[in-house]
Amino acid sequence: MRKFIPYIIVVLSLCQAMAAKAQNTTSGTSKLLEDEIELLKSDADLKHAAWSILAMETATGTILAEYNADMGLEPASVLKILTTGAAISLLGSDFTFTTKLEYSGTIDSNGTLHGNLYIKGGGDPTIGSKRFGKEVSTDSIFSDFYNALRKYKIRHIAGKIIADATIYEDNPLAYSWSWEDIGNYYASGTWGLNCNENLYRLYFDAGATVSSPAILSSMEPNMSDITFTNHVITGKSGSGDNVVIFGAPYSNERLLEGTVPLGKKHFDVDGSLPDPPSIMAVSFLQFIQQKGILVDSSSTSMREMIWQGKSDTNARQTLAFYISPKLSDIIFHTNMKSVNLFAEAILKMIGYTKSQVGSSGVGIEAIKNFYINKGIDLDGFDMEDGCGLSRKNKISTRQLAEILCMLRKEKDFAAFEKSLPVAGKSGGMASLLTGTVAENNMKAKTGNMEKIKSYAGYVKNAAQKDVAFAIIVNNYTCSNATLRPKLEKLMLLIAQTK
Repeated sequence: MRKFIPYIIVVLSLCQAMAAKAQNTTSGTSKLLEDEIELLKSDADLKHAAWSILAMETATGTILAEYNADMGLEPASVLKILTTGAAISLLGSDFTFTTKLEYSGTIDSNGTLHGNLYIKGGGDPTIGSKRFGKEVSTDSIFSDFYNALRKYKIRHIAGKIIADATIYEDNPLAYSWSWEDIGNYYASGTWGLNCNENLYRLYFDAGATVSSPAILSSMEPNMSDITFTNHVITGKSGSGDNVVIFGAPYSNERLLEGTVPLGKKHFDVDGSLPDPPSIMAVSFLQFIQQKGILVDSSSTSMREMIWQGKSDTNARQTLAFYISPKLSDIIFHTNMKSVNLFAEAILKMIGYTKSQVGSSGVGIEAIKNFYINKGIDLDGFDMEDGCGLSRKNKISTRQLAEILCMLRKEKDFAAFEKSLPVAGKSGGMASLLTGTVAENNMKAKTGNMEKIKSYAGYVKNAAQKDVAFAIIVNNYTCSNATLRPKLEKLMLLIAQTK
């Protein structure tokens, strides 16, 4: 038997060599990813940064790469993954918002409504949005409501037109949103009754020279009750929109600071409406008056009436209702175009559906409970809003990746996945990873705020395994243009892992 020992040794040696070679072959791309992470640890642009990465196979949970995976960081708009992912399961992809036309009092034989007419908001954020078809336009909805008045032979309203947004809390904003943000469109807040994405548009004409005053030439819609103090000046050519609008909800005073580019005329800047429900009531009043319906009183809102102690407690009857696009369609735009308003409306609706309280706080608790019940460890997690605008939001890349893995098992996952921007094709990923194996393969939500850049999503890697990944960088000292290719390289290497 002894004479066979050398042969056994040779065979074992060959097997070990082959195994080692196979291991090197399969782990080569993972090693490249690890090496790149090591390089970034000493990158001068990240010297003062807090950053994290984690990539894992969704089926097995096998970690392909990680660094600072349990560090709580500010995610910016990547947080929308949590809001929309939970909503798909808690509300259902076919969920819709309902807006009603109601009346109190009685209708006499002469067509006079002895009472008030109400637009009862259902929290729908899409009314008047240009991201959907004409059926969501205010003109279309108002026409349907007017036709309902004709059906009930109402020609005269001996009362008020009242906007009822009480399905949601009066405060439309997250508590921790920045004063620098809340007067601008992207931080417009969410009411129980919204219109035109709660934005108005200002138009500026740049001055003749740099630093000369920029003229506020017009606005849409025209709101004569808002006062603008304009400190905007002319910036360098090609400098872009650097205008900041300061102003609070329900306040009609706005302070304008910043610059518009030299040489620009009719340069548009979007602000947040101070009181969308009241705007809706005014607009509907004007619409039906133009159609020949007589209204004795003006328009107002339930909020104003309650504050004045004049609320109408009479029973109401429904004249008509409007149904929003499906939640799956709303979530598509929420993630694809990163619409903060949509995310916040979804958050509050989750709260209302679960507890009959349309508040951000109740919605956040419902979302937390949803993920905890699915087995996600949320230790160290902090959620302050639904869209990621708050600087108090904190999440780790491990939590993000584990949530992405979990969502793949949900019944309506396909609707959620469809909402994620595709590398080289759409949304915030449209210009990334073109001409690589990640193009049209990687799907990820992006996040961008001052000193925050983040990505989280899915990719099928070189081993044909589905991978969930998350990358968050806070407090970097370079420009976004400098940081982006560094993170783009990480994402490409994730796509190339075996």
